[in-house]
Amino acid sequence: MKTPIYKRRWIQVLLGIAIIITLLITFRHPILRAAGNNLIDIDEPQSVEAIVVLGGNSKDRATYGAAMYAQGYAPMVICTGGNIPSVLEAIDTTLYESEISAALAQRLGVPTYNLVALKSSTSTLEEAQEVKAYCEANGLKRIGVLSSMMHTNRVRNVFEKEFEGSGVELRIFGAPSTRYDENQWWNSEEGMIMVNNEYMKLLYYFIKH
Repeated sequence: MKTPIYKRRWIQVLLGIAIIITLLITFRHPILRAAGNNLIDIDEPQSVEAIVVLGGNSKDRATYGAAMYAQGYAPMVICTGGNIPSVLEAIDTTLYESEISAALAQRLGVPTYNLVALKSSTSTLEEAQEVKAYCEANGLKRIGVLSSMMHTNRVRNVFEKEFEGSGVELRIFGAPSTRYDENQWWNSEEGMIMVNNEYMKLLYYFIKH
């Protein structure tokens, strides 16, 4: 007795699903690594007129920015970020992300006269607009924009769109995380949260901008 056609089709569908699941499990690490690598889009470190340390994760970004300054990649460091970390708000302390980054960079050897803290931007788009205005007002023509490694794809998209036609040359630098390995981000909660949030932000910027 022949198996009815609809049953054969269901068997084929289930077999196909089983094969796909097996492949996903077998190759999960390369697939997950590729998902993370897709968020990274950086340039090789090179000389610029200023390193722009974006707001958020001041520890990693300001530390990397100060290291680049010490290695002679730029004569000045610009810190952005108009948000106040919630942990500081909880103790009624007003200190912007840009000020935190600048303070850390200073402690790591960047002189105050080579530090600038911009305090009005609260998103990547606003940071791009604020930095563009600063470049235009101060005649900067070549800057390095520094963010967390897995933010760089989105950062490049936002900044290049905002700076189009400005005459300012952009370089995108990435600070590695001290909380997770970018090549094995799925092994830590911080890495999982980072990748999830970045893909949501990419979707948001795609829809809104």
